[in-house]
Amino acid sequence: MRLSDLKGHWALVTGASSGIGEEFARQLAQAGMQLVLVARRDERLQTVVQALRAEYGVEARAIAADLADPAAVARIRAELDSAGIRVRLLCNNAGAGRWGRFEATDASVYDELNTLNTTTLVAMCRRFFEHLSSFPSSAVINVSSAAAYQPVPYMAVYAASKAFVQSFSQALHGEWKEHGILVQTLVPGPTATEFDAKAGAYESALVERDPPAHVVRAALAGLERDVPVVNAAKGTYKQRVFAGLAPHAMVIREVGKMFKPPEGT
Repeated sequence: MRLSDLKGHWALVTGASSGIGEEFARQLAQAGMQLVLVARRDERLQTVVQALRAEYGVEARAIAADLADPAAVARIRAELDSAGIRVRLLCNNAGAGRWGRFEATDASVYDELNTLNTTTLVAMCRRFFEHLSSFPSSAVINVSSAAAYQPVPYMAVYAASKAFVQSFSQALHGEWKEHGILVQTLVPGPTATEFDAKAGAYESALVERDPPAHVVRAALAGLERDVPVVNAAKGTYKQRVFAGLAPHAMVIREVGKMFKPPEGT
């Protein structure tokens, strides 16, 4: 698939009010795609929509929705169907994380995190299959994380949820190729977005952050290579070898050192 083939078609981007999602919207608009942008913050979404219309002359529309609500995905699909919009590129970027000791976070936070990171992503793929499969070629980009490659103490639920995304997306890549649908698993490294602040991040071994533009450029370039996984993170080869070959106890201990909260927290 060439990005130029998608010009004039519709892309749906979740988590589009900031960070990687907003950058996806910008680069896809630059490529001439029409956009459906989904996030919770309606005012912020409207600002992004207006900016993209003015700068790139594309059609863009905002849908304010809390994707942790199980009814949200069906509502989005129904709204687009009624508007006659068929999605050719689906970017499941919305997600949430939580740093810190597992028991220090309320169970309701984990319920919302798991719903958003896993259940909603699956629902989006299933609900929009009929759209995607109606084109000779189409694509899904599911945003994972380098945290998926091993257990991460003090980010236990987030890392596990991204391991789900990693496995599900690659399996779906194998299934949907026969329908002309490329399912890409995008693996960003630490990225300069609002994610850390919302997730309660503290000082850790992660000190460098890539700009969102770097991650999105890698994803869009990957569409042309028809690969199941696009790795935009640094050092993941060593990370995967370590996680696969070192004793489990060592992996858990060494990764835990990187993310352990400061004393007294």
